Amino acid sequence: MNKSPLSRSFSAGVGEWFGQSEVYDPTGRFLGYGRDQRNVQRDPDTGIVTIDVTFSGPFELAGSYTIADHGTYRVYQGPLNYGRAEPIGDNAVTAHNYWPDLGLSQRFALVVAQDQRTQLSLAVISRGEKLRYLVVGESHRRLDEDDIEPVFADTDPAGVAEDLNAGRGAALLHRRGSWSGQLVTCDGDLNPVGTTPYTETVTAAGDSLDLAWSGLHFAADATASFSVEGNSRFSPAHDVVGSGTLAGGRAVSSQLLFMSNERRLWSREIARADGSAKAVIHQWFEGERRIGAAVGHANFESSSHE
Repeated sequence: MNKSPLSRSFSAGVGEWFGQSEVYDPTGRFLGYGRDQRNVQRDPDTGIVTIDVTFSGPFELAGSYTIADHGTYRVYQGPLNYGRAEPIGDNAVTAHNYWPDLGLSQRFALVVAQDQRTQLSLAVISRGEKLRYLVVGESHRRLDEDDIEPVFADTDPAGVAEDLNAGRGAALLHRRGSWSGQLVTCDGDLNPVGTTPYTETVTAAGDSLDLAWSGLHFAADATASFSVEGNSRFSPAHDVVGSGTLAGGRAVSSQLLFMSNERRLWSREIARADGSAKAVIHQWFEGERRIGAAVGHANFESSSHE
């Protein structure tokens, strides 16, 4: 029997994970690091997944919850976490969920790297319509008892509070250069249907940003210009219009409208802490009808000679 895309994504996530998250307030101010530990186990008979969570940092969270597999979607059944998620292909998931202990709702996106040992995630956390936190996560799977936990950054939030890039001095996503990789393309039901080579070229100067895309699959190659203000970027009237919110210059949540075919791009992009690569999740819509998606990783090559 073939596994559903959801089952495959569960397989990619089973195991013990440990990581470090960067937590930001709604204005992009760095609040500090979060220490994230998760143990994910699946019952082979029932298919029920149990996740034990410990998160310590600017806010605290600990407990467990179960997940029921329904083939094309999953349900978070509590008690720590309630909600619903959809897998995108084999190694990515998006979710809307609620943490009752915090009284906070979350829009979540996660991608497992090709090595199956690294996860990159972005959580947009709110109470009602009021944004509370942006959390950028990078976690690593422990394969055996001899695995050594990675050494995490130890930046003092007070020392970089005014730097919207958490002490890095520049936005990792806005460096001049190109991001290139293979994206898995999916149909409107998020089933994989193929792959496409993808490149995003970045030209940045001061508070302006120019992007050029090839390999979007659901739209023709395109360019767009953005103004950058605080932790947001936004476009003037053009062939591609829209805006996005940055988290530490390392992740972005955006919505763009491609006027050439009147399609809307819902996008989440999350860079590794070392800036070498980023995870990409693109979902494409005509109105409110999803027509497809693309997900994967892109490696960075700088074009700066500074």
